[in-house]
Amino acid sequence: MIKDDFSLCMLANVRRAARAVSRRYDREARKMGMTAAQFSALTHIREGKGKTTGELAELGSMDRTTLIRNIALLQKKGLVRVLEADRGNGKVYELTARGEALVEEALPFWRKAQADLAEEMGADAFHDTIRQLKVLSKV
Repeated sequence: MIKDDFSLCMLANVRRAARAVSRRYDREARKMGMTAAQFSALTHIREGKGKTTGELAELGSMDRTTLIRNIALLQKKGLVRVLEADRGNGKVYELTARGEALVEEALPFWRKAQADLAEEMGADAFHDTIRQLKVLSKV
């Protein structure tokens, strides 16, 4: 009988890596009083102006419930404004002036997390990993 090598399990390795990377970005985001998921939601709202909840969830590869929970917290902090969508009965989101300012203020921390990982991995490995993760996310 061939023994399975679970150290080569794609699922386990991707989850382990995702947790490690999330901790790194969370550490930086906490310096701005938010989580990495909240920073991600802010940047997706900023980039996806006029997108509905479903479209933003798809853009950020997160489930709608998590996105809605994060947006509610950001709205409570005065960082996000919720508007009625032009089409259908959905909602669209935009950053408030305070939200825009926070993203700008937080960008150096995000850049630091990016640079630290690129330095630890090596620039080529960092960019190769990003390319492979994009391929993997389409599976």
